Amino acid sequence: MKRTVLPNKFIAVVMTLVLFIAGCSSGTEAHQYLSITNTEYVNGTDTDDGMIMRAYTYDIVTKALTKLADLPYNSQYPLTVASLADGTIYYSGAGKDKGDELFSYDIQAQKTQQLSSGLFAINSIIPDTTDHTLVMAAVKKGERPVKVIFFDQKTQEMNILNDEDSDTTTWDISFNPETSKTYAIQYSEEEQYIHMEQSNKAQTPMVPPNHTIIEIDPISMLTRKVIELDKEQILTLSARGDQIMIATAKHINKYPIEYSMVNIRTGERTKMSLPIKVSSELYLSKDGRGFYFLGEYVDANVKHERGIYYYDLKTQEFEAIFLQKEGFINNFILLSNA
Repeated sequence: MKRTVLPNKFIAVVMTLVLFIAGCSSGTEAHQYLSITNTEYVNGTDTDDGMIMRAYTYDIVTKALTKLADLPYNSQYPLTVASLADGTIYYSGAGKDKGDELFSYDIQAQKTQQLSSGLFAINSIIPDTTDHTLVMAAVKKGERPVKVIFFDQKTQEMNILNDEDSDTTTWDISFNPETSKTYAIQYSEEEQYIHMEQSNKAQTPMVPPNHTIIEIDPISMLTRKVIELDKEQILTLSARGDQIMIATAKHINKYPIEYSMVNIRTGERTKMSLPIKVSSELYLSKDGRGFYFLGEYVDANVKHERGIYYYDLKTQEFEAIFLQKEGFINNFILLSNA
């Protein structure tokens, strides 16, 4: 399961937001945008009133940043995803019983609804995929493995991939808008436990179990292995067109991190040298020219803040999108408003 990321040091600054109406009128040209989750104290740095999940969007074309809503931060892993295509924010929140469930927030009506039951934790939510279906990486109550779950927004039914498999767990998921296929990073929990025991006994850095990327057909639910890495952790992935970008590490929770492009059809891997530090939240741009990432970029002469950046693979130039000033950036996702 993904670790719970808790906010650390908070700096009180005032951020100027450029407000805009994104994709609300019919006939508006489709825009790519980022949906961002930032956890902040309700009253600046005052802990007495607790914390909130602040949901933002950033329009790729207009470069407008908008705060959409403040949502309750009561889940194990703060997660919001703003789907402008259906005017809804999907997020993780505490259910009636122990554990987190899927909730929706109607942006216009400002109403909240609990959509799921029977979950324990939610690590990823991807909206706007195929036939009004959300894809999640989530854990069922009473179980340990993280599953790939397809959630039907109309019937509110969950279709769980390989539901009876109690050993395979999912680390991260990605949706390919060009092919409507879902991709998942998976590994064996039993193998990971064996590697952990060996690491503890030898007092050496933990070698990861084999990590595999599978392709999932949303209609048939059939899967296909794209690539398997031997004793190498795949930290995150982004599928777009005919390629998948991945970040990998040779040891658990240890630098250095390497970056590669994987051909979806052949599984051929090409390593890349990039001046960045990224272990999660990485998304290829629609034109394939660059990618958005959450982390830092490396420059020996300058200390750069943690934040969301765009990196142009051709010009090798960076663009700061959303820097970590107030609160803590937990996650973001690249989507389209139509």
